[in-house]
Amino acid sequence: LVDFQKRKKPCRCATVFLGLLCAVLLAGNINYNNRNNKHPANPSKYLNTKRDKVQSSYDSLTAERKQLETRLSNLTKEKDDLQQSFSSATAERDEFKAGFNNLKNIRDRLQANYGTLKQQSDQLRTSYNDMQRNLEGLQIKHSNVTATKDRLQAKYSNLQRQKDELQTRFGTLIANRDQLQSNYSSLRRDKDQLQRSYNALSTSKNNIETSYNSLWKEKDQLQSRYNSLLRTKDRSQTNYSSLLADRDKLQDRIERLKLGWKKFDISCYFISTMKRNWTESRKSCKAQGTDLVVIESREEQVFVNGVLKKGQNAWIGLTDKQKEGTWMWVDDTPITTKFWQIGQPNSYSGNQDCAEIVQDTSVGEWNDDGCFAEQIWICEN
Repeated sequence: LVDFQKRKKPCRCATVFLGLLCAVLLAGNINYNNRNNKHPANPSKYLNTKRDKVQSSYDSLTAERKQLETRLSNLTKEKDDLQQSFSSATAERDEFKAGFNNLKNIRDRLQANYGTLKQQSDQLRTSYNDMQRNLEGLQIKHSNVTATKDRLQAKYSNLQRQKDELQTRFGTLIANRDQLQSNYSSLRRDKDQLQRSYNALSTSKNNIETSYNSLWKEKDQLQSRYNSLLRTKDRSQTNYSSLLADRDKLQDRIERLKLGWKKFDISCYFISTMKRNWTESRKSCKAQGTDLVVIESREEQVFVNGVLKKGQNAWIGLTDKQKEGTWMWVDDTPITTKFWQIGQPNSYSGNQDCAEIVQDTSVGEWNDDGCFAEQIWICEN
């Protein structure tokens, strides 16, 4: 971005301006020589010398124009590369969105399958409970049969004592006993059948439990993959937003250069043509989304001094309004490099709380002045 900004300079306008400037200087020099030396000793040699100088200036301007055209071509290529990167980021975002929709559909199908399996498990559990209750009922019947048998045994003892009187009923008792034995065998077979059914149900339940665990592990793997894709998509979105922000900043600086702003390093500077006090000057900068200039290095001081006219003063973003004697920049940073005039700041009459830059032939100097004074100002973006 810095290289792009450093190379972004006017091409044709600068070439035409330099050509006109050279022509004016040459014309003025010729008129001056004509006035002071109307009859040179060797007119032909004099004209050849002037022609060589003009040709040299033309060649220099032609070379500079070619360099500027080369820079313009490089800027065009960088713009195309940025456009291609933007298109690639857009396509990748669409792919991530399609993958997210597919994962969502898979999750919905797994949720439906899980509901079906849970319903089947509940039905099997209900059937098992019914069979368990039936088994308990059969066990109760068996206990009743055993008690009945004991009572019959007691009656048999009594009948044995009354054998002669109850001989006719003995056959009936024998038949009843045989029937009870048959019922007991039948109950025994039913119990064995119930035991086999229970074992089969237990095996089926274990198989269902195994399938459920497998599905749960698969769901965890899908969730992990989805989270990974989501993080990748967020990083891509962040990079895309950063590219958009850089593009907007670059476009803003290009527009400012077109409106007469001057560029140095990675910042742009605006030199006003009107005069206002320090407070109103800062308001004018803020209205353009900037602030009064903050000078952080000797190179920047030299640049700001160079854009002013000879002996011209201009407001900068330095003040000790908050605390007398403690000079702070408008971005609340302290001074790291100082360019005060000798004996400054002196807060003359106790009412000089704003700083100005005074143009000179070297790097320029600072002076404190009353914030109410009206003069031009310099904004920095």
